[in-house]
Amino acid sequence: MIRRRRGLSLSLRMAALTSGTLVVLLVIVGLFVHRQFRAALRDEIDRDLVARARIAAGTFQGVQAPALSDHFFGKLEELNASERPELEGQLMSSNGSVVAASRGLGDIDGLVRGGALVRVASGVPVYGDATIGGQVYRFAAVSVGSASDDIVAVAAPIQDVTDAEKALLAVYVPLTVVAGVIAAIAGGVIARRSLAPLREFAAEADAIGALDLSQRLSTTPTGDEIGQLGATLNRMLERLDSALSRERQLTAEVGHELRTPLAIIRAEIELLRDRITDEDLSTSLVSVLEEVDRTTGVIDDLLLLARADASAALDRLELVDLGELAQTAVGRFSTVAARQRVSLAASGEGRFEGDPRAVQRAIVNLIDNALRHTPATGAVEIEVKQGDRGAALIVRDTGPGVPANALVRMFSRYSHAGPRRGAAGLGLSIVAAVAESHGGNVQARNRAEGGLEITVDFY
Repeated sequence: MIRRRRGLSLSLRMAALTSGTLVVLLVIVGLFVHRQFRAALRDEIDRDLVARARIAAGTFQGVQAPALSDHFFGKLEELNASERPELEGQLMSSNGSVVAASRGLGDIDGLVRGGALVRVASGVPVYGDATIGGQVYRFAAVSVGSASDDIVAVAAPIQDVTDAEKALLAVYVPLTVVAGVIAAIAGGVIARRSLAPLREFAAEADAIGALDLSQRLSTTPTGDEIGQLGATLNRMLERLDSALSRERQLTAEVGHELRTPLAIIRAEIELLRDRITDEDLSTSLVSVLEEVDRTTGVIDDLLLLARADASAALDRLELVDLGELAQTAVGRFSTVAARQRVSLAASGEGRFEGDPRAVQRAIVNLIDNALRHTPATGAVEIEVKQGDRGAALIVRDTGPGVPANALVRMFSRYSHAGPRRGAAGLGLSIVAAVAESHGGNVQARNRAEGGLEITVDFY
């Protein structure tokens, strides 16, 4: 029940709360009105019945017990003839047993029972309703006051009174239901209109990219809570945008600062390797060069991401031959693939306008990712297709694939689709950034025959 309530929108909850509160209030008011109406209708009847009962009881003074019944019936007939021809009556003893009763009450037990007998005996009149023969009667009982402590109860039908009470309920209950429905509709409309700025905030906030915080929420200069919320969110976006800009600037500056010393280190190591004749030491220097190249690649990735974040990935628009770039990348990794005993091949042609350097980096990262996850004797296939709007690059491998829950986040920055020794988690995010900067997208799926297939569209 709690989960279901949490799943409802705020406007629906406000509407339900509004209508529910109104219905509860109307029920309370209805109960109070019905009680007061019921009491008002019975007050006059009770006074009349008590008066009739006391008249009858007053005539019992000095009447002996054997003559009580005949005297009671005679007095009751006298009252019916002069006042209320529908009047019924009972003569009861102090323990509640019926001594005498009119025809209408002859087959029922005493009208006064239980604790009411004590109240009547103390001189307090007792009132009540009784259903006799399918008809509702109102009765009043008083003590005779004789030595026998008998009780006189007179009753009169009040069907008109109960009909009036039912008529009140027949009118009030539908009105309460209608009022509740109207309150729910009105509450929903008011809530939706009141919460419309929040929905606009949500839509605008959802449209703001995780790496582009230059947009702001459209807030109106109002002093209410919604206006204050919009202003607070905009100030938060300004702080986040400032922090992100500083991060991009730092990444770009550090990348540029590191490229020069790394280039010098690489040149010095190559020079040293050419002059060293010791084979073991030369092999160690080759390993050092590989690590330098790996570090340079990570720095290039960071610089490319910084340029993509700053919308500068397409500084030089050129005709990109995607097939040729794929063949070049395959040649670059041919030695690595042969060492791992993995078949690596590229086929197809496709051209589009873009940045060849950024696209080349994306292809390299895709091949590197495929080779890392393809076991020995496996295969990595690269297919290039020409489309109506641009070109597509498809990379297939025969590796273990990716868990289904990782397919969505594998192109996120600093995340890993699988275990990568020494990886910084930037490779596939570079691919996504390059595709996005070219107006395209990247998708991944697990192949039915095993392995992963990544498709990059360039427009």
